[in-house]
Order: sequence, then structure tokens, then C-alpha cells
Amino acid sequence: MKQDVKQMEEGFNERLAQMELVGSLQRLEVSYHFEKEIEVVMDSIFKDNKECENLHSAALRFRLSRQHGYRASP
Repeated sequence: MKQDVKQMEEGFNERLAQMELVGSLQRLEVSYHFEKEIEVVMDSIFKDNKECENLHSAALRFRLSRQHGYRASP
């Protein structure tokens, strides 16, 4: 399972897809297996100050940023 998720994470170039993968791993409660990979994804998302395309991506980015200890203004 770890290899499959790592391959999926590498294949996702789009920020929204990466955030959805992180959110899914957290909801399935298996994110502790992928802490390093999630940290890399969250660092790249936090450093990327691009505007969110829609409400879904904005809400997901806000939730994940808050859950992982990044500053996210309401």
C-alpha cells in the first residue's frame, strides 16, 4: 500500500489532487504511515501562494494548513 500511495503522490502534479490525497489519507487514518511525504506536500502547498481556483480547493487548503500547524488567516 505504501508503494502505491508513493507512486500516486509522485504522479500528482496538480495541487488540488495532492491536497485531496492528503485529506483522504487522514480520513482513512493511515496518514501516520506517510508523515514525511505529507510534510513535503504541505511545505510545497504552503510556499505556493497561488490563488485557489474554487471554493473546494480554498477550503481544503485552509483545513489542511490549520491541521498541519501552518498559519492560515480566516
